[in-house]
Amino acid sequence: MPSPPRLDRDPTIQLAGPASPGRLALVHAAGRVALEPGRPLLLGSGPLADLQLADRYASARHARIFADGDRHVIEDEGSTNGTYVDGVRVARAYLGPGAHVQLGGWRASVVAQHPRPRPQPGPLGMVGASPAFCALERALLRLAPLPQPVLVRGETGTGKELAARALHQHSPRAAGPFVALNCGAIPEGLCESELFGHVRGAFTGAVRAHHGAFARASGGTLFLDEVAELPLPLQAKLLRVLETRRVVPVGGEGEQAVEVRVVAATHQPLEALVAAQRFRGDLLHRLGALQVDLPALRDRSADIPALLEHFAAGLASELGRPICLTPAAVAAATAHAWPGNIRELHNALLRAAATADGPLTAADLVPTARAAAPPAIAVPRGTYAEMHRALLHRVVDDAGSIRKAALQLAIPRSTLAAWLHGAP
Repeated sequence: MPSPPRLDRDPTIQLAGPASPGRLALVHAAGRVALEPGRPLLLGSGPLADLQLADRYASARHARIFADGDRHVIEDEGSTNGTYVDGVRVARAYLGPGAHVQLGGWRASVVAQHPRPRPQPGPLGMVGASPAFCALERALLRLAPLPQPVLVRGETGTGKELAARALHQHSPRAAGPFVALNCGAIPEGLCESELFGHVRGAFTGAVRAHHGAFARASGGTLFLDEVAELPLPLQAKLLRVLETRRVVPVGGEGEQAVEVRVVAATHQPLEALVAAQRFRGDLLHRLGALQVDLPALRDRSADIPALLEHFAAGLASELGRPICLTPAAVAAATAHAWPGNIRELHNALLRAAATADGPLTAADLVPTARAAAPPAIAVPRGTYAEMHRALLHRVVDDAGSIRKAALQLAIPRSTLAAWLHGAP
């Protein structure tokens, strides 16, 4: 492999330096990587590298950065083209703020990192600062102390259960239980038992008495998610419980008093369901006297960077390694519509962090960015062998690594590496 332009041709030497106080980060063309004291960072073009370098001159295992006391050290891993710090080829060197690192053709700067506090959920346990989010926060705080039922409306993935928990935690019932029931996930034959309970022997298989959701939530809040999925006969019984505050277990004879606040949620247009006689109008009026509308993520896109940072911090502890996003990835995520809202954003970040190498790019994170890859590249001039090799280098550069390029070309990685080195 030809060597990249070097700043000098001196033999490998050892550099020593003063301690570098505070936390450091590597800043490069694709983003920023924090240097964590307890986590060595392997840099290279290979699939096992923690930070994968999309550079044809970088070795698979090029260099390693790790903590040595209160200092950070970069150590060459026997690379072909060497590791340079401030223009000098090194075997091992201390890093401090302002140092310049070169690995093959890849360059980065070392900067002091003043740790930004992780975006903390506000008083309602949610992250955001956009006007739409602030309006939602005010509405929830205003309704939380009231005893009446609340209907939470919003698209799938907007955080309806989180809003219901916020209403509970800021209500006089906060010390009581919070019971969540997904009405759309219960078999129709068991809905009544799940809501109101049953006595022993009420039906085949009822070998013991069962306390329903209303009884379990007594003194607290009952969250009925996807309330529009309840069968019409059960809607009538739910309406009676809301009006009388008493339930009759399946197979039982006497009524039982319950002291529960109901928070219902749906993503469906209940007014249209009422017109189609699929939802009771009187139940809608009872549940929906107080309503909260959750904004779609596209209507609070200014919150996406903070949400990504919040999710990345949580996923980093689950995956056991830091999660870094390039500025282009954050910009693409902010511009994306996210029809699945916050849930889709979180799942996209999880999928990208679990499968991608190095800092997450826009193509890793956003579906449309993957579909928008350039369809063609310019053909260079020269002999056939030179054109072939130059085109392959362009493919590797665009893909980010030899492994990814080999997958795109549907050839073995070893074959692509041989072609890159000029083998026929």
